[in-house]
Amino acid sequence: MEDRLPAPRRPPAFDLRSLASMPMKRFLPAVLLGLVAAGCVAPAPPPVVALPEAVSPAPASPPVSVPPATPPPPQETPASITTALVDVAKGLEQSGSPAEAAAAIEQAIRIEPRRGELWLQLAAIRLQAGQPALAEQNARKGLLFVPRGSDDERAAWLLIADARAAQGDLATARDLRQRWQ
Repeated sequence: MEDRLPAPRRPPAFDLRSLASMPMKRFLPAVLLGLVAAGCVAPAPPPVVALPEAVSPAPASPPVSVPPATPPPPQETPASITTALVDVAKGLEQSGSPAEAAAAIEQAIRIEPRRGELWLQLAAIRLQAGQPALAEQNARKGLLFVPRGSDDERAAWLLIADARAAQGDLATARDLRQRWQ
């Protein structure tokens, strides 16, 4: 005769009916333990505040003259920094260094990215450097930040017309020039 092991028993599925039929003596200790643990949390003690000690009045002393505070040195505003970078870019462009001039304008744009004039200056430099596609992109970006109907808007569209002509799209360039001149 073989010794057979009994088949393993599966635990019963859990449902609410089985919970209701569960004897309270198995369930009650867990509930009590949870309640006791929740009640053990004590509120934090109030912070200790040291009261100042009474100070006796100091004997009267002659008034001391304090020299006036010197104002802090003036800090450069973003506008003054970008103005200096634009001046540097103009000098570099006149000396025949368009790549360095573009780098200076790009640095100014990083400081003040919402100045449309900077984007238009970068577009003009790119066009003179023989990069009409970049020039058009920069001029279109500048259009986002210039006022409608302004001279800057007109200059941006004329730059776009020049860039389109340099890329071989003469019909679009002609139409843009007719509209904006």
